Amino acid sequence: LEAMGAEAFPVAISDAIASHVLNKSDTTPTERSAAMNELLVMIMEIGLSCSRVSPNERMDMKVVVVGLRRIR
Repeated sequence: LEAMGAEAFPVAISDAIASHVLNKSDTTPTERSAAMNELLVMIMEIGLSCSRVSPNERMDMKVVVVGLRRIR
């Protein structure tokens, strides 16, 4: 999974995902890593829900927007 993620995101992931959250000077590297993992899990959950085969099983776009805004 890590190699697949690295290939899918050729730019530094931390630059693309909420860098303002990950670069706080008052957090430890472990806390930043945990925050990164939490953000990635939330994004993957939304992505997987949106890509279900049956349109009836997919997440409603209003819910997607709310989720993405919460991540931001």
